[in-house]
Amino acid sequence: MLGRFSPVGGAGTGIRWYVWVLPVRFFYVIDVRGGDLKKSYPRLFFGLLLLMLATPLVVRAGYVDLYIQKFTGAWLFGAAQVMANDAVIYAVILGLFYLSFLKKMPRAGAVLLRVMGFVLFGVYAVDVVVLISFNMHLTPEDVFDYAGYAPNYIAQISRKRDVLILASSLPAVVFAVWVVFSRTTLEHRACHATATLVIAGLLVASLFTSNERYIGAYMYRNLIAYNLEVRSESRAYSDAFLEEFSYQEAWRSEPKEAERPSIVVLMVESLSSYQSDYFSGLNDWTPNLDRIAGESTAFTSYYANGFCTNDFYIAFLTGRAPARPPASSRFKRRAPFAGHENVEVTLPRLLTQRGYATDFILAGDLAFGEVGPWIDTLGFSHVEGHDHPYYDGCERLHFDSAPDEALFGRVLQRIKEHGDNRFFMMASTLTTHHPFVNPEDGQKSEEKTIRYSDKQLGIFYDQLVESGFFNNGVLIILGDHHTMIPLKPGETERFGRDRAAAAVPMLISYGDGIKAVVDDLYSHVDVFNSLRNLTSDTRQTSDWAGDIFQQTPPNYTFHRRGDYRDNVSVFTKAGDYRVKLDGDETRVINKEGVIAAMRRELAGRVNAARIR
Repeated sequence: MLGRFSPVGGAGTGIRWYVWVLPVRFFYVIDVRGGDLKKSYPRLFFGLLLLMLATPLVVRAGYVDLYIQKFTGAWLFGAAQVMANDAVIYAVILGLFYLSFLKKMPRAGAVLLRVMGFVLFGVYAVDVVVLISFNMHLTPEDVFDYAGYAPNYIAQISRKRDVLILASSLPAVVFAVWVVFSRTTLEHRACHATATLVIAGLLVASLFTSNERYIGAYMYRNLIAYNLEVRSESRAYSDAFLEEFSYQEAWRSEPKEAERPSIVVLMVESLSSYQSDYFSGLNDWTPNLDRIAGESTAFTSYYANGFCTNDFYIAFLTGRAPARPPASSRFKRRAPFAGHENVEVTLPRLLTQRGYATDFILAGDLAFGEVGPWIDTLGFSHVEGHDHPYYDGCERLHFDSAPDEALFGRVLQRIKEHGDNRFFMMASTLTTHHPFVNPEDGQKSEEKTIRYSDKQLGIFYDQLVESGFFNNGVLIILGDHHTMIPLKPGETERFGRDRAAAAVPMLISYGDGIKAVVDDLYSHVDVFNSLRNLTSDTRQTSDWAGDIFQQTPPNYTFHRRGDYRDNVSVFTKAGDYRVKLDGDETRVINKEGVIAAMRRELAGRVNAARIR
């Protein structure tokens, strides 16, 4: 909103404010002299309302356009597609408000229509925040899974700057309440004509949407269209299909000598290959990780089985593909670990049977995502979270977590407590979770936060070496999933279109005892299977589960996608495939280069994972 002061001479002198809000009948003059202010009030009122409603649309259009431009090289294409895709939503929002301000509309009806308009607007605005923050659209299951913890998360990540932003939004909330109960009505024919033309224009614009599916295309889909597009993921299998369905994974088995080293698995939250020069060549934010990788067995074609931390825990600790079972409705809550409750064969349970003490150590709140209750069912002999006394007095970050420095100190302490006893320890960091708050200075910066965590990792590794842990110990360092931010162009060139969103570092360290670079395809499921084999007198592998210690890669790698929830990616040495989740009609959607036998195998394996 722009304005300037203009003195007016003569009797009744006042000050006119020229306030420019929107074109087409919304350029107007407010004169502070008595009746003129009352006469100009409706235009100011509606101008501010339109400005408020347009803000998230403009922000989303600009954000998506910048992202799409990186891949297409075309400016304004992304913005134009956002406008076209979102036009129908805005036509509905403006239509609701327009009807509510008609002079003949009953008071109760006007309030109801405005509340409906603001609810739709609010959902749209939240979707914009989710898209920018986590690189994905808002879905009903995410609302069910995370809405309860969202206020805590927002409070935990707030800094002074965020408080100012929240405080500045208060006038908008007050204005919205004012709008809902306002008795203002549209009086002039020009206003009616303008509103009708704008709504009609939006409906016409909605006819020019693109249905192309390439990197980032899901971003310009509107919230409703996206959820309709991926709704097939919730389609249940029919009773007839379940009765006839059968799939048997073929396992290969051979005898071997069991090894029983102590094992520490360090999961670094959101650690992604693009952050490392060693694992991608794109950024040099992890010099210590890269140094350790050079002294270890490093896996340069390693991929996460899912897009979130819960997917990692399922794959790594149970060996299962982190598929979710269908729900009868998109609006029916599924537990975060749905389909994977009461798992009998788990890594901690197997290792406990083989003489290991088993620890799960998390620096954050075990209540988030219902991680704690699920972990308690896996057979760990010791589970602890952010409330352990070791962290008393520590600064707290998101998820009420302690910084990585404190977590690594606790892990070293716990290792000493085990003494000469054989143990398996799963330790998970949280500092590098979005929104990337650097504990050293409180600034929000991905690079600074990754560098902080990497520095602490280097110190931790050097202390492990000095302690003699590697005399009979193995350290595994890996990321749980790709960072939930948009892909960089260099990632797709380095890893490929679908693999870029799943590429994470992974290494096995024996101190500096065994050095190698492995470029074969592996994932979290393979590490579960490998640790099971390592400590057993039998080695088992299949087309879907390899062995990293013997460098026996699987033929297929499962990845649950976060962009298109109705798709599962399957990576192979020959190429990458997508499986459409659609109940009885679940199928491979690649049009070319897939023989019938492979289509049956991929769809059968995905169905088996979901049905189980």
